[in-house]
Amino acid sequence: MSIKSEITAALQAHTAWRERFKDILNGRAPFDLNSIGAPEHCTLGIWLANEGQRMIPAGLYDEICTLHRDFHRIAAEVIQKIKDKRYAEANEDISLEGPLNLTSLKLRSLLVKASFNKPAASGVAPETVEQATGAQEMSDRLPPSAE
Repeated sequence: MSIKSEITAALQAHTAWRERFKDILNGRAPFDLNSIGAPEHCTLGIWLANEGQRMIPAGLYDEICTLHRDFHRIAAEVIQKIKDKRYAEANEDISLEGPLNLTSLKLRSLLVKASFNKPAASGVAPETVEQATGAQEMSDRLPPSAE
């Protein structure tokens, strides 16, 4: 599988996770706070620990993993705020300009950027490319309210 198709699958996994998270926020799906906050349990996290680690250049890989951990930490904080009935804070966190969405956009952007690099395992220095301008357009967004 090519790096572009691998990363496309990773982006689809991220989108699917966010859709499930929206269902949790809207009360349509059960949740486990520990698994929401655990980046190593989602499909993207598993891919990053295996194929992603081999395919993405080290510096970019570290940045992607950090953002992925941040994304899950923020998602767990949102759920905790909802459990604590701090709805205004949770809504702020999931707004278009909130930390969950902004972290997701950065993560998706870096994954798109990685798809334009040669695989790290090839032994060839990665090509540098400008950040894909379409990354934000590819982004899915959470609704501005969890109500």
